[in-house]
Amino acid sequence: MLSSINQRFFARTTLQRKYGDWFDVDWRKRYMTLSNEEWIRAYDAIWKHHRNDCVDETDTAMILELLGSAENAPSVLEVGCGAGSLACAMAKAGFRVTCVDVSGEALCQVQQRAASEGVSLSICQGFAEALPFADNTFDVITCCHTLEHVKDLAAATSELKRVARHKLIVLVPRQEYRLYADNYHTQFFSRPEHLIEAFGVEHYECRELNFLGRENEFQGEALLFVAYLT
Repeated sequence: MLSSINQRFFARTTLQRKYGDWFDVDWRKRYMTLSNEEWIRAYDAIWKHHRNDCVDETDTAMILELLGSAENAPSVLEVGCGAGSLACAMAKAGFRVTCVDVSGEALCQVQQRAASEGVSLSICQGFAEALPFADNTFDVITCCHTLEHVKDLAAATSELKRVARHKLIVLVPRQEYRLYADNYHTQFFSRPEHLIEAFGVEHYECRELNFLGRENEFQGEALLFVAYLT
């Protein structure tokens, strides 16, 4: 009961003071009613005001190991690329990388980062629930700290499976639902089964990770899900 009172009366006010008018403290109450244009404006504001790559060097090394060799230059789609730290690392490793994100502001930051690091990649604006690509376009899809942000989980997982040929690599925070928090999370994965059931594939692995104590980026428990499609 104390937790409920704290959420209702203190957490909301704290967030308003911390972030100001650009941050929608009632996002989890409103997100199902928002248009695509409103979603884009909300995430553009996030990337203008609040820098958070989430994926750091440790995560990047883990994802690159799962990708394996880029000798045959397999194609990779990163869904929810953010500012592009992982995308640029994959491009440096020799992969043909395409980035998609709902936010045009984030994609501008990806372009700037790619130019500064001297790598080449493609960008495309779009939603995970309606990826603008044909079936089986990409060898591998990475989706890191993104699935917790989608409006329609079933549509998003269906789209990820549709455009991937061989493998899906998904990283999400392991969290319980909270009405007020300093993020726009809409989907919550408190157990591995939540992620496993969401994808419904026959061949997969799901690891429980603990990132508590890290100094930078995401700090907490996470789930790493890898789906083998062929």
